[in-house]
Amino acid sequence: MLNLKIPEVKEVIVGELAVHGYWLVANIQTGATWPVHSQKVQYRGETVWIMPVTTDHFPAVAMMVPPGRTQPECERLIMQFISTLSWVLEGGFLVDEMTGGGLPRPMGRNKSTGFSICDEFDLSYFPEPNDNRAMLALALMREGRGLNHPGYSFLSLYRVLEVALGRGWQRQVAWINTQIAGGLHHRAKDALEQLRKQGIVDIGAHLYASGRCAMAHASGDPVIDPDDPADARRLRSERPIMLTLAEIAVEEFFGVERRTTQYSKHLYELEGFKRIFGDELVNHLVRGDDPSCTPMVDIPLISVQLRRHPPFAPLSKLTIKEMHRDTLHSVLLIFESPDGRTQMRFRLDFPNERLVFDWDRDLGHKDMGDANSAEAMAELSRFNKEYFGNGQLHIVDAETGELISRKDAFLPMNMYLDHEAADAEIARWKALAAERRDRDARYGDQIACHSMGYDVKPIKPANRDQ
Repeated sequence: MLNLKIPEVKEVIVGELAVHGYWLVANIQTGATWPVHSQKVQYRGETVWIMPVTTDHFPAVAMMVPPGRTQPECERLIMQFISTLSWVLEGGFLVDEMTGGGLPRPMGRNKSTGFSICDEFDLSYFPEPNDNRAMLALALMREGRGLNHPGYSFLSLYRVLEVALGRGWQRQVAWINTQIAGGLHHRAKDALEQLRKQGIVDIGAHLYASGRCAMAHASGDPVIDPDDPADARRLRSERPIMLTLAEIAVEEFFGVERRTTQYSKHLYELEGFKRIFGDELVNHLVRGDDPSCTPMVDIPLISVQLRRHPPFAPLSKLTIKEMHRDTLHSVLLIFESPDGRTQMRFRLDFPNERLVFDWDRDLGHKDMGDANSAEAMAELSRFNKEYFGNGQLHIVDAETGELISRKDAFLPMNMYLDHEAADAEIARWKALAAERRDRDARYGDQIACHSMGYDVKPIKPANRDQ
């Protein structure tokens, strides 16, 4: 369990954030979860910072204006970043004010309670669409999610449909009714059922006339009356329909997927390996062509990490040791540490878009009886503990840091993590490392030549049904 602490602003402006320059800061109003740690993100070739929530300053997104860029360019880039952040996290982020100065100091505010916090945002999926209409749609999504006023929120979400479908209310209404007929997300089902109970058959026309037009115009009938609570209640109840329709429109017309869609496809598990293998070999594997057609592949050095955890020395700079067709459709990769003592195995299942890794079978270490081996076993025990505790596996290029593959958080089935036992196992190996180091210091080569290696945890035979 993470013990999260909301920092003071002086604890935030340190390191790279304490470098003087011309900083732009977007001060954000949000009722959504916000991190308590700074996050450095590369976006469209520039460095953007997510500034943590503090008790006396706004949460923010900041950027130092780089040489060759103008302030308006950077302000727009920050806003587009926030809109994409809102899309990925499905949260409403409104910018209270854009400020600037020599340091990225957010505006002060008087708020000490009511925070919803997290350690950091998971931005492993963060699209960068180049279509201006797509970015406008994301901006309207952010606004629609963030506005507290049900009418203006509804209107912003309807405007997403107008960006996607263009002019012509008949086309908009027809598209809405088609989506409703095909079935919408569960969040919209109650609202749709209520409209049907009221005898409303053409729901698309109702949303257009009684929602979009009634909110946008003060002439004609119907009109939204700010003094009539019934109007606000109605729009609030129908807002989930518009939110769902707007999400569908962004995906369908602009190809910007929701994070849930990304997860359902899990293409990120093999995305980097597909680049390494190339289209020709990947197509062979998907089709199950004869193995004799397999070309040579240059596999880079990799490091295996867990998101939000310190790196593991035995799993850094691993070299490919073996690579062969496990089945007609999959490839088995065995990686080895520089000292040859640690091995890690992955199976690339291309037709199913899966990186297969079994924490109990696919990680092994040969203990050579010295302190280094015991330290490695302590680190591998830490890996097992943290991976078993819902760890998110990342495989990165050891030289460039580029993400090659990632898996969703590991969810053990019918098992639980005994934290005390796991910590005791780590401590046992650390103590053994200290004992061996002391022994070697006393006796040196007198016993080193008699040390015999033995497998503490060898890689078990591959199970093709895992």
